[in-house]
Amino acid sequence: MLDRQTAPLEIARTVLRPETIREVCNAGFTNSAYLILDRWALNQPDELRRLETLSTLGLIVTLSQQQTREANVLNSDSAWEASRQGMSDWDILQNAGIDTSLKITI
Repeated sequence: MLDRQTAPLEIARTVLRPETIREVCNAGFTNSAYLILDRWALNQPDELRRLETLSTLGLIVTLSQQQTREANVLNSDSAWEASRQGMSDWDILQNAGIDTSLKITI
């Protein structure tokens, strides 16, 4: 658990190689993808390092797919309404059945 606000990719930078961070930054991801990567780095650092070792491209594809899944849910009308009523993004994703953990499938 974090006790303070962090900058985008601050946590991921402690887990991933600098060249991987550069590739992620150059891939055109939004801030939401950086938050996903930080979440994985915080909660599953060993798995994230393993994915990076297997394939940087695989990491980027996996991140892109997760960003799309989460954005599809969080940009829905029902999510906007739930957020307006005080529900967190994490709760909205959980209620929609979105697994926020890193799954290595390559």
